[in-house]
Amino acid sequence: MKKNRQENQTAGSRVIRHSIPGNIIFWLKIFWKWEPGVVLLAGLEVVLGTLVPLVGIYLPKLVLDLLAGNTTAAVLIRTLGLWGILAAMLYGLRNGMNGKYFLQNSVRAYLGLDIFFKSLRISYEIPESEWGKKAYQEALGVMEGGDWCASSRTFSSTQAILRDFLCFALYSTVLGVLNPWILLVLLALSLLNVLVIEKGLRFEESMREREAQHSRHWNYILSAMGNMTAAKDVRIFGMHPWLGGIRDRAVGEMEADKMSYQKLHNWQHTMNGLINLVRDLAAYGYLIYSVSAGQIGVSDFVLYFGAVTGFSGFVAGMLYQVGNLKSARNATDYYRAYMALPEEISEEASYLPVESKKYCGYSPVEMRKSEKEKHIGEAPDIQFEDVSFSYKKEDGSPGEKILEHFNLTIASGEKLALVGVNGAGKTTLVKLLCGLYRPDEGRILVNGRSRADMTPREWYGLLSVVFQEQLILPVTIAENISLQRREETDDGRAWAALEKAGLTEAFSRQKLDLDTFMGKTISPRGIEFSGGQQQRLMLARALYKDASVLVLDEPTAALDPIAESQVYEKYLEHSRGKTAIFISHRLASTRFSDRIILLDQGRIQEEGTHEQLMERGGAYAHMYQVQSSYYEKDAEQRKRAEGIAIL
Repeated sequence: MKKNRQENQTAGSRVIRHSIPGNIIFWLKIFWKWEPGVVLLAGLEVVLGTLVPLVGIYLPKLVLDLLAGNTTAAVLIRTLGLWGILAAMLYGLRNGMNGKYFLQNSVRAYLGLDIFFKSLRISYEIPESEWGKKAYQEALGVMEGGDWCASSRTFSSTQAILRDFLCFALYSTVLGVLNPWILLVLLALSLLNVLVIEKGLRFEESMREREAQHSRHWNYILSAMGNMTAAKDVRIFGMHPWLGGIRDRAVGEMEADKMSYQKLHNWQHTMNGLINLVRDLAAYGYLIYSVSAGQIGVSDFVLYFGAVTGFSGFVAGMLYQVGNLKSARNATDYYRAYMALPEEISEEASYLPVESKKYCGYSPVEMRKSEKEKHIGEAPDIQFEDVSFSYKKEDGSPGEKILEHFNLTIASGEKLALVGVNGAGKTTLVKLLCGLYRPDEGRILVNGRSRADMTPREWYGLLSVVFQEQLILPVTIAENISLQRREETDDGRAWAALEKAGLTEAFSRQKLDLDTFMGKTISPRGIEFSGGQQQRLMLARALYKDASVLVLDEPTAALDPIAESQVYEKYLEHSRGKTAIFISHRLASTRFSDRIILLDQGRIQEEGTHEQLMERGGAYAHMYQVQSSYYEKDAEQRKRAEGIAIL
């Protein structure tokens, strides 16, 4: 188990620096897989892009040769007409290739979906880790930014390099016929261009991490300023100057980096301009000398003049596109590393057909039926056997131990409460139980069967979990209950879950039905539930799934103690015949559990029923009394406030 988890963690902690040719081949395969038409059109565009400039420099020479040869007007018109039609066709076909950019948009959409679904299939620990968050954001660079994203940039730059190289080869052949020494001089000066551009690329590479940091800061600022939930605090607490200061610092840092870039670009343009000037003077000077000395004719001068001009442009174009390929390499490398991460859920399970998907791919009812032979009962017992766990650092090395040689047995059908202060290890324990984390050492057993031997599909089918972070989707109430498509939701089962959760009265009062949308993101007639109603909706979701194990990870932390206690009692009422784990830092909410465990720094400090723990007068009793005194004071203040309001 320890080895598997370490391999899973370190597999993504290294990003392999792939070569530019390797990345080009990678993206060509991707584009061919999803939109082969894009590759075919790009190949045709390369051919047309090579022929069009060639016709452009040869046609003036042809005209001059025809005029110098005393060609009749009819022959001249016919010849020019044919060449004009050919040129027009080539230009028209090349311009018609723009349709491939719409296909590239489709590829970008596929890439985004692939990254999203990959995040759902890999170990939960990876996207939650610092490296995982960074890798995910960097990987998005292959599809974010329109035509400037890494995938489109690599594909388009590859196409442009092929076109420019073919033109460069043809023009070099033309100039080599004129004088091989002129060609060598042009190539040598072009090499100086390469060195200048390479220096700029190295500088950009060194600034990439700073750019990513600025981007994260700026996105946070935009998110905070556009968040309507935060807007209340911003106004009430007068946070405008503070946020403005953060914005100004971020803008100042970005402007300083832009100035550094600008200085570099100015230097590059100056140096490249001087090199190009020397190159053009040498080439054009030789052409002028050759025509004046009678070594070449006027028509050849025009041909070679166009070749020199095109040669310079194609060399500059190739250098620019190589720079694009290098700047796109970082996002591509992260994307390849992210997509190569080992998966815990198979791709087939993520894309099950509608008729085979019961509950997000995991049908608890059918799962229990099919797993009876494997001794997975209706309410399984769960055992933590010598479990140790630590969160990994960004480099993959283990951090501080959260749990160390932890042992716990939860009996079949038992109602267990995990309590303790923040940071005691409650949520970590729950995520281990849910299979979101893997132990560094030890085992988690389900009816004696190791959790490691079960597939995620098997285990998730046995769980109904309600976390503190509520997942309310901007879809219908029915879909929020079943977490399935609307046509797959059993309306009778959904209404029964709503009734047990105590929401039918609110539905009747507000004239709601299962097709009412949650929130106003999609439908302006959507409903906004109160905090208590949202908690009841979460209860309805858990009841709809009807799994063997019910887990509540502080889902009512935002409610007042009385409301929280009522919600927990509701969950307790509907958890008969199930193994249930309740987590809360408010002790009064879990006093009805069969057993209470007080955690402290990843260890069991006390355990027993509420009455037993109170009789012992230990840490639990002290915490309960302290919390009770606060609740009593709060209740007295409320009564006093109500009395004043009546007066």
